Amino acid sequence: MFIDLSEVTQRLRRMSSEELDVSGSYQNFLLDLLNEGKDTLGVEHVSVWLFDDITAPNKLINVASTQWPNDQSVIDYPELLCEEFPNYFEAIASGISIDANDAATDPRTSEFKESYLDVHNITTMLDTVIFKNGIPHGVVCFEGTGEQRYWQSAEIAYAEMMADCCSRRLLVNDLWSLQQQLTEMAFQDALTGLKNRRYLMDYAHREISRHIRSGQQLSVVMIDIDHFKLINDSYGHEIGDVVLRAFSQQCLQALRTEDCLCRLGGEEFIILLPNTSVEGAVEVAERLRRHVEKHIIESGTHHIQVTVSCGVGEVNLAKPFSQSLKEADHAVYDAKAKGRNCVVVY
Repeated sequence: MFIDLSEVTQRLRRMSSEELDVSGSYQNFLLDLLNEGKDTLGVEHVSVWLFDDITAPNKLINVASTQWPNDQSVIDYPELLCEEFPNYFEAIASGISIDANDAATDPRTSEFKESYLDVHNITTMLDTVIFKNGIPHGVVCFEGTGEQRYWQSAEIAYAEMMADCCSRRLLVNDLWSLQQQLTEMAFQDALTGLKNRRYLMDYAHREISRHIRSGQQLSVVMIDIDHFKLINDSYGHEIGDVVLRAFSQQCLQALRTEDCLCRLGGEEFIILLPNTSVEGAVEVAERLRRHVEKHIIESGTHHIQVTVSCGVGEVNLAKPFSQSLKEADHAVYDAKAKGRNCVVVY
């Protein structure tokens, strides 16, 4: 088979320059490349396999394939263990393409003869290495059926370019994942795992706009753990942290999925309740207060019971959210003045 390397290279370059959503599965953002390679080289099947650990690989994991339907979510990805196919893995680790004209007799691929080649009638293979920071990260595998095939230098060069294109997309996916992690960290409280004040203000801004359009009520509950300083003074800050984490989980158990629970800082927490009236918010606060009061937090030999003071009110959609926070804060102070462990509406 003859290919015009100049023509197919230009096609690959154009495909690689197209804007692409890499936030989904490997299958989603690699499949167009794999189908292009399958058609260009006239093979039966093209797949991408990645090492489980780039520094000390134990296996290759099949992450994308032209044999998988577009809408299929593959749960159990096929794997190849290094110890079962030592010659093949050694060849990949060298970084040199495997151009197995006769896959059944080539020492680099003959290990697959009985377990795979014979089963699927694979006669020829061309596997090119995907690199990450100059280290083999995986492989793009081109498999053909029918007559044995002598791989031309142009075909090998094209397959290597295909591997490089896959490498670039995988890198973009890594960068996207890192960005998501950094964003999550920026909006997450490190101690409790809840969303933080920064997230709350951004979320509240969006919800206020949405509730203005829908005409629904938006309510807020501010929570303060009673006598928390005494817990820190009596048991130490490490136990205090245990209490904060346990309390956060108690709150989550008592809330709906759509409710937004955030830690403002210290022992102060806030709940934003979409499409909820003040009466509904009071019911939520009372349910949470009772849930927390009857729950004993255990840490080692310590058994700690906490109570909370809550300030509840409707968010004024015509004013900045900070105003509603201030009013809820005043209601919490009133709850503490009334003896704590109660709910006050502002």
